[in-house]
Amino acid sequence: MEERDYWYWLGVTADLGGAAAGRLLALYGDAESVFREKELPIGGGQQAALEESRKKLDELLRERDAYEKAGIHWCHRMDACYPKRMRDIPDPPIILFWRGELPPEEEKTAAVIGARRCSAYGRSMAERFGSALAKEGVAVISGMAMGIDGYAQSAAVNAGGRSFAVLGCGVDQAYPAVNRPLYESLLTAGGVISEYKPGTPPLPYHFPARNRIISGLCDVLLVIEARKVSGTLITVDQALEQGRDVLALPGRLDDPLSEGCNQLIRQGAGILTTPGDALAALGLRDAEGETKEREAGEKARKQAALTAEQRAVFRALSFDPTHLEEIMRKTGFSLGEISLILMVLEEFGLARPVSGGQYVRT
Repeated sequence: MEERDYWYWLGVTADLGGAAAGRLLALYGDAESVFREKELPIGGGQQAALEESRKKLDELLRERDAYEKAGIHWCHRMDACYPKRMRDIPDPPIILFWRGELPPEEEKTAAVIGARRCSAYGRSMAERFGSALAKEGVAVISGMAMGIDGYAQSAAVNAGGRSFAVLGCGVDQAYPAVNRPLYESLLTAGGVISEYKPGTPPLPYHFPARNRIISGLCDVLLVIEARKVSGTLITVDQALEQGRDVLALPGRLDDPLSEGCNQLIRQGAGILTTPGDALAALGLRDAEGETKEREAGEKARKQAALTAEQRAVFRALSFDPTHLEEIMRKTGFSLGEISLILMVLEEFGLARPVSGGQYVRT
């Protein structure tokens, strides 16, 4: 038996938990010593779980070998490949599983998080920041959830960048199922990561726990949309406890999806208005400098290239969804004319369709 085998046993023992395992390691020094100690200072249920897993050690190791043959990697806290960003956070995971890769130590990372049921504006901003960060070589970390998480990560991958998802289930599962295309793309353009062994279902209490890994892997945390009471703010609290910078996108005072962000800003979070703000927090750009100027210049050039008719349709749009009938009313153009113009605006990256025959500016 190798020390690494004992680490695996400790990390996957059901019902023990990372905090209890961490206390045992601090008390006994290493995983093998924990394995060999029969009377541990833990609760009866945890003691029983450890005893049961001791009996199944050979089975656990065969299971682990099968995971490795299937391309699922793992490491423990003392392995050289364990992320350095994670080593000093409160309650670091005993072990991590991953498919694809782990974020390289030399690569800047930004977590982009927010509401699952986000607005069209929130989606637009998530895609804007995810894409812009990726183009600057910043890896996007998130939870692959519906809404802001998934939109930001998909935009990063589509921009040719890298993204890493931290899951509340085993890394062999694409959850939620609607994000399976994103999951598949992350296997070659980043990775999927979890502290739960393969086969673990996405149980509700796993998600608040996994949030400390999202914040632990990032250099800066960006909040796009959040309600006043939400899981997003749990991640913010963990990021602050870990010493990470937090930036929040301000929103309208009467918008429930902006209450959480506005509250964070009142409490001292940085204000997120352009990708330059995030890059400045990462030490890559001046917040008022090159990135902001380049972004504004690219948009201005695209708008200048529009015909008068295309410009009229563009002006009829906003960051809130606008229905085709409203565009017809504002411009006087026919549905066919507007449809052709919207195709051009989409190609230019100036507009995007949303549900129900509606469009938004991007």
